[in-house]
Amino acid sequence: MKLGLHTISFWFSSIMILLVVSGAIAITFTDFMSDRLFGTKRIVFIFILLGYAVYRGFRMYQTMKYSKDEE
Repeated sequence: MKLGLHTISFWFSSIMILLVVSGAIAITFTDFMSDRLFGTKRIVFIFILLGYAVYRGFRMYQTMKYSKDEE
């Protein structure tokens, strides 16, 4: 992996995945934002967060895979 843009992108993606998954877990298992998000809206928001984490992880995997193929 080259230093520079690829390294920044890798770390930013890793931190975003960690934050989004921890946010989804916090919303799922605590009363965090229960006054604004409740019922179906809460469940949909959790799935959106988890879907974004999966998408971001897949994009990070693709970037790492293609950067190793170029070397």
